[in-house]
Amino acid sequence: MRKKYSLFKAARCSITKHNYKVSHVVNERVHEMCCSKCGKQITTTIYGKIVPLNDLHSQINKALNDMARKRQKAGLPISYS
Repeated sequence: MRKKYSLFKAARCSITKHNYKVSHVVNERVHEMCCSKCGKQITTTIYGKIVPLNDLHSQINKALNDMARKRQKAGLPISYS
């Protein structure tokens, strides 16, 4: 669902607001989202903040996803407290 980011469409989104859809669920707390109008990508951090999806956050999300998958495969609970 990744789209190329369009500046012209982003200008439209700045007026009508973005329409974010979840494109990838990393774990229970972290989601990657993409605007269905302009293609802008954002992610949520483990603290609940919304940040633009860049290479650093993409690598962090991949590591979190791998860790959650391994814990689930081993039958361990995924706890965040």
